[in-house]
Amino acid sequence: MDAQTARETILKPKLVEVFGNAIAANLVTKAGMASQSGTSEQEKLKIVVDFICADPKVLGMWGAAQTERQKKEWLTLV
Repeated sequence: MDAQTARETILKPKLVEVFGNAIAANLVTKAGMASQSGTSEQEKLKIVVDFICADPKVLGMWGAAQTERQKKEWLTLV
């Protein structure tokens, strides 16, 4: 699975479930733009996941431990 597919089919639905459409769309869009600098699908996914998991809203809602667990799960997608 490429990074864009993972972002749209796995990460975004999870974020919508927790944060709602507006915040999820904003996070995914900004993370997608940040990932443009990646040279491989794995690197792009890592950039997206790191960006999302570093967001204060995500950390505030999930806490550091849950965010880290989610990050590890997402990084196995590609």
